[in-house]
Amino acid sequence: MRYGFVAMVLPVALAAACSASPSGPTQASNAGWRHAPEPEPPAQELRGDTAEAEAEVAASEKAKTAVKPEPAPEEQDGPRVGAVGPHVFIWPKPSQKGIALGNIRLGTSVRVKSTTPVQGEGCGRGYVEVEPQGFVCLNMRTTLDVTKPYYRALHDVAPRAGERYPYDYAYSRGAPMYSRVPTPEEWAEAEASLGAVGTYQELGPWASGHEELLAPDQPIEARDPVPWYFEGGKRHVEGGTRSTNRLVWKSIPNGSMLAYAKAFEMHGRVWLVTPDLTVVPADRVQRIVQSDFHGVSLRSDVQLPLGWNRTKQPQPLYTREDDGSFSVLGETIAAKAWVEIDSQGAGAKDDRYYPLRDRPDVFLRAKNSTFTWPRKKLPQAIRPGEKWIDARIMPGTLTAYEGLKPVYATLFSPGKGGAPVPGLDHTKYATTQTGYFRFEWKERVATMSNEPGDPKVLWFSDVPNIQYIRAPLAMHVAYWHADYANPKSAECVNISARDGQWLFDFTDPPLPKDWGAVRPGAGFGRSTPIMINGM
Repeated sequence: MRYGFVAMVLPVALAAACSASPSGPTQASNAGWRHAPEPEPPAQELRGDTAEAEAEVAASEKAKTAVKPEPAPEEQDGPRVGAVGPHVFIWPKPSQKGIALGNIRLGTSVRVKSTTPVQGEGCGRGYVEVEPQGFVCLNMRTTLDVTKPYYRALHDVAPRAGERYPYDYAYSRGAPMYSRVPTPEEWAEAEASLGAVGTYQELGPWASGHEELLAPDQPIEARDPVPWYFEGGKRHVEGGTRSTNRLVWKSIPNGSMLAYAKAFEMHGRVWLVTPDLTVVPADRVQRIVQSDFHGVSLRSDVQLPLGWNRTKQPQPLYTREDDGSFSVLGETIAAKAWVEIDSQGAGAKDDRYYPLRDRPDVFLRAKNSTFTWPRKKLPQAIRPGEKWIDARIMPGTLTAYEGLKPVYATLFSPGKGGAPVPGLDHTKYATTQTGYFRFEWKERVATMSNEPGDPKVLWFSDVPNIQYIRAPLAMHVAYWHADYANPKSAECVNISARDGQWLFDFTDPPLPKDWGAVRPGAGFGRSTPIMINGM
């Protein structure tokens, strides 16, 4: 079984991202990874401005008796439009036709140039113009009042700004997503079909890559006070597309990934708060350990070529004997670590050894290693001095350049099928597409699923720093594994969290302030190119 992409059925015509999966390409299915949209509001909630106004009045009346949140810090810098629903797009004109410029993340807001609505197509209440450009439709998914309790609650669990891990993550063993904290009697009934806590069905070898960073013996502990919007086990805010009268909104399938912003205790149990304001029992998920792997800046005294330990275990270094043979030295290179090497190797053609640049009597063996070699010639499509990225599938190396000057080197995981084979579909066979591309969409955080519509089988919650190359092909963080340089993904360029943050900030165009995503062009300039090669 494997997972790939399909195009979004949304105005931006982009897909979400790939999963890591170590199964072979002959086991591939045609399932595709894509944005996982929230369920649409029921039909009675989509009757137009009247229904929207009635819903807002009802929510406002209920909010009067709710626990009040702290004031919003962004209230001080002028009027804003906030996202209280998914898929709030920023359009180039007061119309929802064409391709969006970007979006606003749920629970975040963007400054507006004026709160006076501008009439346009497809939005009965009109549009507001936002900074630095574009228009946002005023509807059930947006609000001009960022002091509303529902928006404040969503803002409280919005991604942590500026951090490489915008959330903490866990691996579901089959868990309910509650609209509020249930009582022991309620959860006993709701979770009866899941079996006792700690019991679950193993997914099989195909999911081993998803489980690499689990900490099953380290339960998630409460670290936060009870959020004001869940005090007393009740839900003090209403909004969104789900009914608060339902206790269980949906279940997270065994093997899916969960993002959470808070962990608190109530009724003797630890509860996790998700970005869409559900609560999940912590004892039905397993914590995912954050990986510290990252590449190296080449702007200082570090120079190419580099030799990397490709494995997850320390590998020995070698010394050369008088007869020309090599023997193990009493030193090792750590897992996924790098050393500067001399490009002149020694030894047999099929068993090469490379001396360390600062210790020419110490050698790195090519077996179990991979190498970042400098480009000697600028690709024809790249302009002198232009920023670009060089990704090489079989070595699993990725290098950021400014012209011919390398500025950052790291490892990535390509599709588990390796380099594409002429005549075979790269998505079906989990191979990473090669060629010259320019990034077509940058998104700071998004959820991925192999299910169209509301995800039911498997999804990866709130993956950070996604850069779409040519949908469904994307470069994105894989927080569920750290075996970079080795084939792991469905077809995408998997990178670490630290590298994902660095590369997102490196590439053009930069994300406008407070935006959740941006599309190159339309006033934002050309995007950074990426060259993907087999070798």
